[in-house]
Amino acid sequence: MGRLLPHIGLRTVKTGLAVVLALFLADLRASPLPIFAAIGAIVAMNRTVGDAFESCRTQFFGILLGAGFGALFVNLFEGLRYVGIGLGMMALILLCVSLRLRFAVPLACIVFSAVCLSPADQALYYGVNRLLDTSIGLATALAVNIALKPYNNYGQIVRLLRHFRQAVPAYVEERVLHGRYPDLSPLEQQLHRIAEELALFEKQYVLRPQGRTEQAVFLRGCEQLARSVYQELAALCAMDERGCLSPENAARLAVLGLTAPEGMAVPPRRDADVVGNYHLDNLLRACTFFDEFDAAQQPAAGQEK
Repeated sequence: MGRLLPHIGLRTVKTGLAVVLALFLADLRASPLPIFAAIGAIVAMNRTVGDAFESCRTQFFGILLGAGFGALFVNLFEGLRYVGIGLGMMALILLCVSLRLRFAVPLACIVFSAVCLSPADQALYYGVNRLLDTSIGLATALAVNIALKPYNNYGQIVRLLRHFRQAVPAYVEERVLHGRYPDLSPLEQQLHRIAEELALFEKQYVLRPQGRTEQAVFLRGCEQLARSVYQELAALCAMDERGCLSPENAARLAVLGLTAPEGMAVPPRRDADVVGNYHLDNLLRACTFFDEFDAAQQPAAGQEK
């Protein structure tokens, strides 16, 4: 048997390309610290363009503040290096927190320490070069991420929603027609996955194509319908008795492709009958709206593949 080649994802390709371009640009300016261009490119290459912007923001301001404070304190406390490092570190952390740059604190402190440990006459030179080289890496990775097929998980979310919808009839059949209590944890896990992917989709706010906002609204509406279906199904499973199936709901079970056994549907008489049919009615309505929205969006989903 031939050896199977491992799958190479697009993010892997984009990372390699960004690092090569960053090092090339660093060489063009005869950088003394080209490794920081490569590091910047690696750190900035994220799953979405929005995440890449956040990484660039954190890296840039972390290095800017760390290098600036380092150059200042290494000269103010030239004869008292350790005192200067301690005071400068505290001041730097307080500044990052006040500027709401908490995620930049570790990097800023690392750069600050590196600058302070440099000779006083080279501290500014080191800080400026590190900032320039890292900025080259950040900008290169961001450009590659934007230009080379930016991440778009619209189609994946639609497929997850359809998979959720297709799984519902089996649970309804178990609870409503057979009176059993199905395990709803797989449906709950699907909802969590949908929510995670939807959060990623909504973060892709950079260079959105036309109609992306409408797509986000549509997907959020479908997620809410899926949650409604789950909540109504959970309510049915929380009942001690399943109650009788009303003739109206028995007829509407065709929406889920289910047929009630003959003689099972009778007019509600007890509280359990009324409550059970109420939750089933809400579930069926949510499924109907879900199918209508899905049918209306099928052409758009096909274009996103």
